[in-house]
Amino acid sequence: MIVTLINRDPLDVIQKDPFVRLGALSKLLKCDIEGNIVIGDGSCFNRCRISRYSGVGCFSYVADTDIGKFCSFGSRVSVGAFNHPTDWLSIHEFQYRDIEDIYGETLVTGGVKLLNDANERPTKIGNDVWIGDNSTVARGVSIGHGAVVGMSAVVTHDVPPYSIVVGNPSRILRRRFSDMIVEELLDIQWWDMEMQNLCGIDFRHIDQALKELRKRKAEQG
Repeated sequence: MIVTLINRDPLDVIQKDPFVRLGALSKLLKCDIEGNIVIGDGSCFNRCRISRYSGVGCFSYVADTDIGKFCSFGSRVSVGAFNHPTDWLSIHEFQYRDIEDIYGETLVTGGVKLLNDANERPTKIGNDVWIGDNSTVARGVSIGHGAVVGMSAVVTHDVPPYSIVVGNPSRILRRRFSDMIVEELLDIQWWDMEMQNLCGIDFRHIDQALKELRKRKAEQG
């Protein structure tokens, strides 16, 4: 469902169908959402697709990004921000964007006129991804399922599934699990199950959790 929701109040606003919790002064602009999402105070999602059970902290900006299920973004996070062309005459947007409403005059009419692969390619965030506070994910980057982006990281290249990346520029610190467990997690795709079907699983112990997930998936056919 594509929606535009703006909370101009100092308190959270909850919309029931689809379920959206909007913090104070937060925005969803032309976003395709499944519901069951939470947006922290002062955060903005612009032209994104947001899957269930994903949320963001305060004062974050996310644009033109495809976001999977069970994702957690921290506060002051930037994902998919627009790239200015550096080989044009100027870095200013007057060259390719209609800025009549911003500066009172413009050279371009009808939105944005820019041919740039990096700006046209959406950013992709897999399922079960955690992006820490103050991190930046460049436009067009893909972050694999289960990955973790450490606090204040600057991500300019794709991140493999279940990897932990840190630093500026970001580097892979380690993988969360062994190759065998990662392969099984990617095969089971537990995030596609209904939340009620995950009840009672011992999430603290990965081997036991995987065993129970395999059993429940088999029972579901």
